[in-house]
Amino acid sequence: MKTFLTNAWARLREIPYVSLLLAAAAGALFLAPAATAALQFERAALAAGQAWRILTCHWTHFNLDQLVWNALPFAFLGGLCEREDRRRFLACLAGSALLLPLAVYAFVPTVKLYRGLSGVDSALFALLSASILREKVAARSWGWVVACACVLAGFFGKVVFEMATGATFFVDSAAAGMVPLPLVHVLGAAIGILAGVPNRRSR
Repeated sequence: MKTFLTNAWARLREIPYVSLLLAAAAGALFLAPAATAALQFERAALAAGQAWRILTCHWTHFNLDQLVWNALPFAFLGGLCEREDRRRFLACLAGSALLLPLAVYAFVPTVKLYRGLSGVDSALFALLSASILREKVAARSWGWVVACACVLAGFFGKVVFEMATGATFFVDSAAAGMVPLPLVHVLGAAIGILAGVPNRRSR
């Protein structure tokens, strides 16, 4: 019985429940416009002291297109990162969720409203890519190293496209009535890479 319970607990711990629950929360909020308005990044409300919006804005979205392209990658990337190393995943999630809206508030004063998980997705993508790249370099799997490098190059190519065109690559930003913020994606990637830096315990 003890072995059964131990195995069951081990299997439960492998479930990326944080990622799944947070992705589901984004979907639930989309169905509650009043809650979305109360939780989105709103510059005037933040200036008035509604600080919770810094963390909650990521789970609000302007339209279904943005929700799908944000929440599904979050569930997928977050699930992979969480199963690999939940502590590192949570550090990446918390760091990006906190720092990205603060950067928007401080450095992009023209943005009055901000919603979406794309910045957090960028952080998780970079965390996963950096982890795989480090592992494959250590194993001298050079084919995988080249593949990871190409994927990372594709990500930064996407950011360059957004900077050059003023439009997002996947979501129809004009239809959503939103302004693309490539800065958020670059900073998110930087946070993910930093979160993936090995410490002494993981060496």
